Amino acid sequence: MKKNRKYAVFCALFLTLCAVPAVGLVLFGPSAVGANEVLAAFPSLTRAGAVNWDFLSDLSRYVEDRFALRQEFITADAALTAAIFGESRTNSVIFGQDGWLYYADTLADYQGSDPMTERELWCAARNLALMQEYAAARGADFLFTSPPNKNTLYPQWMPVRYTRAETPGNWQRLMPYLEEMGVNYCDLTPVLLAADEPVYFKTDSHWDGCGSALAHDALVAALGGEAGLAGEAFTMSPHAGDLHEMLYPAGTQTEPGRILARPRSFQYVGNVRGPDDQMIHTTSAGTSGALLMFRDSFGNLLHQDLAESFSEATFSRAMPVRMDLLAGEGTVIFELVERNLRNLAEKPPVMEGNQREMPEICGEVEAALMIERGAHRDLPDLTVYTGTLDCAVLDVDSPICVVLDSGVYEASPTPEGFTLYAPPSETAEVLARCGGAWLRCAG
Repeated sequence: MKKNRKYAVFCALFLTLCAVPAVGLVLFGPSAVGANEVLAAFPSLTRAGAVNWDFLSDLSRYVEDRFALRQEFITADAALTAAIFGESRTNSVIFGQDGWLYYADTLADYQGSDPMTERELWCAARNLALMQEYAAARGADFLFTSPPNKNTLYPQWMPVRYTRAETPGNWQRLMPYLEEMGVNYCDLTPVLLAADEPVYFKTDSHWDGCGSALAHDALVAALGGEAGLAGEAFTMSPHAGDLHEMLYPAGTQTEPGRILARPRSFQYVGNVRGPDDQMIHTTSAGTSGALLMFRDSFGNLLHQDLAESFSEATFSRAMPVRMDLLAGEGTVIFELVERNLRNLAEKPPVMEGNQREMPEICGEVEAALMIERGAHRDLPDLTVYTGTLDCAVLDVDSPICVVLDSGVYEASPTPEGFTLYAPPSETAEVLARCGGAWLRCAG
């Protein structure tokens, strides 16, 4: 009887512990969302007009993502794994040496396991060249830059089991293409490496205030101006790293980070919720005119520095980038982190195509061509022409032109085809180079 009583008590305690998360979800609501998490939506009983036979498994995933104390359990598990094995409990974060954390999405760049093809590099550079041409036609300067991955700058704290590639990375391989096409760019790597101490956070994937200021000064110099923001006084402020939050979602640890000591000298226009907003407008007493900047999360700090230098600025996180936002004279800066350079080839900019003279056609090539027409809600006067073709039959450095009723336009190339924003047309003929000669592409 005593043994049965102990067994019953143990079962009751076990079932109670198992019920705590679910009961907590009902009583206190869902657990907080962790950094960069995408949670499962509440399932529907129907799907595509039929019964959703996966409702129970979908509901299970919904509860798993939200049960009470979930983040606390995840944090405790991650802390235990780090303490015992020195490993990260999440696939998104690499647990480095001396407390350094790295974003796992940069590992392919670090090891050189998935390099961009030569066609991808050419397409990336060509799309930037087309953007620069579009900007110049409207009286605007253009500048591209790519903040280096954290482990590109600071490989010494990466786990020793990951071998760094001896071959050049995508950014190093892209720069010669940019030079060949005359694209204005700013290489930030030597600028950041020259700093006396690391300018990226230990527990974050981004630079600190000093790194951002160094990047600001380099960009302004590349545009022909002068700036000394990095030489001003900085103060230390607690910072919660994004990688730390991914690894320990309920953790409260911060690390000191440098921020500019003085108050900012620009004003936000309109309602700005935070630096992650898709669109931010600013004004200031800066003397560098108007700025249109396309940026990613590295612009969370950098946009504040640049906002002080330009009298008015628009900062956009749209991808593909919206070159159609360019109103006229001024400056366009495009900032894209090293790990996402492939986006330059795969996500062409939104802008009207640049017109070309009709090239001399030497024949036809079978390229399995397919063309689709679409619309863009913000460009009602233009048609979006997207096409796929067998790029293996084209020259690696072949532009792609589309012949429409209104003329010849150079399309933004992609590794598998092209995208073009141009006037509506009854006909569309695609031209590309093969063996150095311009040929019509056939389906």
